[in-house]
Amino acid sequence: MSKFLIALSLFASTITASPQTYTKIVQCLTTSGIPQAYPGSPSFTELIIPLNLRLNYTPIALALPTTVPQVQAAVKCAAKLGVKVNPRSGGHSYASHSIGGEDGHLVVDLRYFRETALDKKTNVATVGPGARLGNVAVALFEQGGRAMAHGVCPGVGVGGHVLHGGQGYSTHTHGLLLDFLLSAEIVLADGSLVTASSTQNSELFWALRGAGMSFGIVTSFKFRTIAAPPENILFYYPYLWNQAQARAGWEAWQEYCGGFTEPVIPREMNIRWVVVNYASGYMMFLLEGAYHGSQADFLVAIAPLLKALEKVGGLQADVRGTGPHSLGWLDSLLYANNNDLFNEQGTGETLESPLNYTAHSTFFTKSLMTDNLSPSGIDAFINQLYTTGPTSPVGWYFIIYTQGGPTSIIPSTPSSSTSYAHRTSLYEWQLVALVAAPPFPSAGIDWLNDFVAAILDVEEGAGEKKLGMYYNYADPSLGRVEAGGRYWLQNYPRLKAIKKKVDPKSVFMNPQTV
Repeated sequence: MSKFLIALSLFASTITASPQTYTKIVQCLTTSGIPQAYPGSPSFTELIIPLNLRLNYTPIALALPTTVPQVQAAVKCAAKLGVKVNPRSGGHSYASHSIGGEDGHLVVDLRYFRETALDKKTNVATVGPGARLGNVAVALFEQGGRAMAHGVCPGVGVGGHVLHGGQGYSTHTHGLLLDFLLSAEIVLADGSLVTASSTQNSELFWALRGAGMSFGIVTSFKFRTIAAPPENILFYYPYLWNQAQARAGWEAWQEYCGGFTEPVIPREMNIRWVVVNYASGYMMFLLEGAYHGSQADFLVAIAPLLKALEKVGGLQADVRGTGPHSLGWLDSLLYANNNDLFNEQGTGETLESPLNYTAHSTFFTKSLMTDNLSPSGIDAFINQLYTTGPTSPVGWYFIIYTQGGPTSIIPSTPSSSTSYAHRTSLYEWQLVALVAAPPFPSAGIDWLNDFVAAILDVEEGAGEKKLGMYYNYADPSLGRVEAGGRYWLQNYPRLKAIKKKVDPKSVFMNPQTV
């Protein structure tokens, strides 16, 4: 015990909470039999390293429960002592919200809640929040040839991904991962465990599907599943464009994704741009995605867009992997992530991740949820891209993904059915500024903020409309009120009312929670 107390006294000053509170929370966790790490204990520093090395925070302690009662006890300890709580599933919060988003929070790490079990009679999957997407995909396929729509990065934890959306290479066809969610077991601020579903605690279930981190700690999910698509086409078409070509190419893209071509973009098409700087006034626009169906049907479906882009020119047809690739379900997920089929920059990453998987980068991200840009909006985007992109103070890449549109399944679900607020948006934009290692220059943050502001100034005009942003690409430069208004739009007032009811003391809190 003396060694324990010495560690407490030596390291209490490293966190925001008072030394008395620090001592009490660690002692409470210890008394409750909860595995933990705290400042000064072995492996604590390693365990709290965030995905985004730009945003390092020091929790008051890290609980590592292995059972639901331990999760409940950890929440009760924190609530009793006035300590804020944050769950961490995979630890991929762009704003380091899974370690608090600021110093002094209790982090409840859910890495040991990683079960994936398929009921072969109902095809309902029970999945732990700490399970990672790649592991879940492999388990569902091996247990019964089943699948769900989710993101392409296999190391991402299920918890945060599903509770705020869950876009990926099947979204246009099959929906968001949160659309597969049937129910959740969740620990509330008073330590109670409840079930949230369409028939039990339905208002809480509505809130969980889009803003889940704000309301408690989910310890188990139940998902519907679908038969794994047997035919999947991954495709890559790299274009090297000057500014005039990019302007023309973007118009062709919007016409196709907006449903104005013949044939119209089909539901089976999941498509996006990845944009990076090249050289000498040129940008690389990589058209890529996944089509669920045969290669013959894909070629018919993509033809209107490729024909329009042929007139624009710039296709780099000699790049290895350009064109379509027919794959089974798991291989389509594998190569969508590691890019081993395209160019010479594949990562070789596998689908399955080990228990203590980690990934790190140093970046600042913003997001937008938009419809087709107006002509002036296209000008603003392309002008910013070519006038500021080549001289930006940091590296960058942009991903613009078609989630909605006239044939997408996303808007076919009523906007009021979940707290996810962006079903009517055609595109999801992820705009990333990055450096190889810390520190990240403030000029890089200013550059990306100005870039997005140029688009907002045109598209929002005098305030007639407000563009949304996506919580899973959290932007910590936004204040709480603006963040809430952007992430949850018209649903924000209702979410605040639910929050007041189920967590009146804001036990579950980070700088951008409801």
